Formats: sequence, structure tokens, C-alpha cells
Amino acid sequence: MTCAVAVCDWSSTPPFCVSPCGWPAGGVASAATSLPITPTFVLPYKRYAGPTLLYLAASYLENDRQSYRETASPGGRARGYQRPPGAPAMDARGLLDHSTVWRILSWLGCQLAALTTGRQLIQQHTPHSTCHRFVGAVAPHKFRSPEREQLLRQSRQLLHLIAEWNGLFPKKFFPRFATRSGFG
Repeated sequence: MTCAVAVCDWSSTPPFCVSPCGWPAGGVASAATSLPITPTFVLPYKRYAGPTLLYLAASYLENDRQSYRETASPGGRARGYQRPPGAPAMDARGLLDHSTVWRILSWLGCQLAALTTGRQLIQQHTPHSTCHRFVGAVAPHKFRSPEREQLLRQSRQLLHLIAEWNGLFPKKFFPRFATRSGFG
């Protein structure tokens, strides 16, 4: 599965684009310039974007017996963002849904340009690095189709690369490098 080009519906007002992976790519202006937008599932609670979602994605892939629900709600406790003092009690809108883990994994698995370019730059910086040899094997019960297996492998490879990248370079992989590489 690749996510190289957005498909645009020019008949709608305003024109709207969707990547081949199914992610909304925003308006035609953002698709034409290859500038990524925040995935729609993150918009209401942007506090989950970034390190938290990457940690959860890595946790799911690294633990063979962990499910999406166990990743999102460890020990059966719902995970939500911290509410400011005096705010109303936690409601379902502020809780992390288990499908968010799959959404971030599928999005990461589509970032082939970032994965390829990141590997090349790490190899140039540290020739003895073995990041290009990391297969990203995933437990067989976590997928039912070859496409999903490939997507999970690519996600795991990218997460492995991100960990190595952040140890080598002063600028973090997300958002600086990945944004400039064009997000696949």
C-alpha cells in the first residue's frame, strides 16, 4: 500500500482531496503543495498528537499479546487528556478510543517517503547503522491480510527509524524532518 498522490474531487465546492490510504488531504491548495494536515481524528483533541500516539503505536507493535483496546485502555482504565481545574467531569469526547491506535498505525504505514529518505540520511550520517535491515516483523495474529501485514511492518520500521533518528540528530523526526520529506 502506498500513499503517494492525493485524489481530488474537483466537482465539490470547495474541491476536496483524499489520499489513497483514505486520509482526508484537505483542500486542493494543500494537496498541490504536498503540505500535510493533521488527521481528522486528532483535530478535536490535539493533545494526543505527537509523542503519545507514537508511544501507543510502538507499544502495540512491540507487545505481541497486546490488543488495540489494551493499548488505548491499559488495565481497563480509560485514557483521557487532563482536564483543567474546575472543568466538567470527563466525558466520552475526551477519551482515547481504541480505533485511534489503528488509525495512527495505518497513517504511519503510509509514510514511505519519510521512511526511505530517513534511512538514507541515517546511513549517510552513520554508515554502520543497521536501520535498513530492520524487517519490522509483527505477530501473525495482528493481521488477517497481506496488505495489513505490510502496513503494520512499515509502521514498525518507521517507529524503529524514528527512535534511531531521535538519538542521532538534534532535530526530532516529527514534525521537522517528516514534514519536509513530503509525508509519502
